[in-house]
This record gives sequence, structure tokens and C-alpha cells, in this order.
Amino acid sequence: MDAWNKHNMASLRFGRDAELDPYQLALAQQTNDQNVNEKMCKYMLCLMYKHDDGSLHAAGSAFYVMHGQRLAVTAAHVTSGAGTNQIVACYADGRQSDVITIAEDLVSDISIIKVDATCPLPSVRHEAPHVGETVYVLGFSSSSRLNFTKGMVTSMEQAAIFTISAYADNGFSGGPVFNLHMELVGMVLGGAGFVQGITNQQVRCVKVAKVEGMVSGVMAVAPTWSSWP
Repeated sequence: MDAWNKHNMASLRFGRDAELDPYQLALAQQTNDQNVNEKMCKYMLCLMYKHDDGSLHAAGSAFYVMHGQRLAVTAAHVTSGAGTNQIVACYADGRQSDVITIAEDLVSDISIIKVDATCPLPSVRHEAPHVGETVYVLGFSSSSRLNFTKGMVTSMEQAAIFTISAYADNGFSGGPVFNLHMELVGMVLGGAGFVQGITNQQVRCVKVAKVEGMVSGVMAVAPTWSSWP
């Protein structure tokens, strides 16, 4: 049972009988935040650019999207920005492997990549998030350290795009966006007004339905790539 259910919501009586303890409510919220971080970080992959001399530098973030298929999703500007450099995925156990780009949509800024690991998938909420809804973001900073931030949905820009107030660094591109119930609702694209690069204000995200649509298209042609290394 999560922190919110453990909290006795029956005590939230309005008017003269209000029995809300602000400290207990804040503590329950903090516990829920920590729980989201602990459970969601296992879905993350750090992407790095590997130069000819073997050196690595941070490229972006990715997360698993298809259990058993070694597929992950990231922002297309992360994969297209590699140039002649190889993209490498870094795993929680310390391993590294080269990444293969399966599909890349520069218009939607979504890429599906093949990696060398798999993971059970997070729950997905197909309904679009609402303005004012609390969201969490995970992403790797330019120092390749996994970060966890919190904010809210601030606007619905287009049919597939929404913006959030959670802080995001440059390496957050391709990171997942979760709601209070640990359901995947979107993916980080970049700072509002920019195709590439992140600002710490009004981060643009793509709705999870758009990501799922691209994954479905990739799975429809699975025989063409499933035998790739």
C-alpha cells in the first residue's frame, strides 16, 4: 500500500471539523516521492557518445519500452546528434554496450533503439496528463548522474506535446515522465522553444501515446531488425 493510502484520508474533514495535520500530509507526500524514485530508476539507461579515441561524454537518457525485445526509447535529437560517434548505453550494473537505432522520427523527436538488456515495463496511463497534475522526471545530467525532479504540467501545447515545470538538465532528453501513481505519461524532449537543449523552465514533453504509436510501428516490422546483434 502506498503512502497516500496509508495516510488516513478520512481525517480530511472540511469546515469546523477539519483534522488535517500538515506535517503528516507533507511526510506522506515525501514518502511517495521517494517511493517513485526508488521504483522508477530501474527503467533508466544513460546514453553516451563514444569518440574515436575511446572517450565518452553524456548524450542523453533513455528508458525501456518493450519487455523481452531489448528496446528503449529516447529523443531523436540524441541519436541524430551522434554524427560519426557511436552511441553507448550504460547500465545500472556497470556494463556498457553499443546502441543500434531502429527508428528515428526527427519531426516527433522520438527514436527507438536496440540495447543489450531488458526490463519489465512501467505502467502506462494512456489518457493525456492534465494541467496542474503533479509529475516526476528522471534523467542523466551532463555529469552522467541520475537525477530525479518534480513539478507539474503547465500547459498543453499541441495534440502530442505538453510542458512541465520540473527541472531538467541537458542530459534529460529522452527521460521518462511519471505521474503520482508511477504511471508513464510522457518523455522529455527539450526546453520550450528549443528543438535541442534543455532549460530549467517549461520543459517540453511528448505524450506517451505518441511514443506507443512509434513502438507499435517498429514491432510491425520486427522480422527486419529482431535478428540484429
